[in-house]
Amino acid sequence: MEPEMEDKTLEQMNSTFMDSQTDERSKKSTVFKTITNGLMTGSRKRPSEGNYEKEKEVCIQLFDQWSEADQVEFVEHLISRMCHYQHGHINSYLKPMLQRDFITALPAQGLDHIAENILSFLDARSLCSAELVCKEWQRVISEGMLWKKLIERMVRTDPLWKGLSERHQWEKYLFKNRTTEVPPNSYYRSLYPKIIQDIEVSSAAAPLALSLTLLSLIFPVFPIH
Repeated sequence: MEPEMEDKTLEQMNSTFMDSQTDERSKKSTVFKTITNGLMTGSRKRPSEGNYEKEKEVCIQLFDQWSEADQVEFVEHLISRMCHYQHGHINSYLKPMLQRDFITALPAQGLDHIAENILSFLDARSLCSAELVCKEWQRVISEGMLWKKLIERMVRTDPLWKGLSERHQWEKYLFKNRTTEVPPNSYYRSLYPKIIQDIEVSSAAAPLALSLTLLSLIFPVFPIH
């Protein structure tokens, strides 16, 4: 490469780097100003006094020149010097900024399987509540067949569920992968309360059966010759 072209290339690279640094600092400045202005707007009941506005701008300019680690350390020092009321105000301001709907965000990144895996650990009551959060959560639960997975988990771990699945022959709809023809998620959602009802009926009938067994042992019936 010729010296002149090399110099021009280096100048362009340096210019690009400086522009990126300027953009990054501009973003940091905007965020910091938003936070400080938001905090002051929410906490101040009267106009600022003295040279606050000028001094604030000087602080922001210095803040923008520091590294992220230095900025964090500086903010930590500021927070440590504040009173409890100020801590509460900052917490109220930051709380909405820190909240993330990761169940909705994961599918947007092509990570549906992770969202499904997280929700698959819910019990029936929590799964019902999760369906009501928003349409995206409901979609993840439906497409992930999470009611089917919940029933399968119960059948694997509970002998009573296993026996009911064999007796009522809905076991044939379980433990099938998505490539085979299986009912929709709504089928398993409606099946779950029916299973609970069968369990309650069986539990209610068990004491009666036990009582009849005990009576037959205490008062045996002898055949008449």
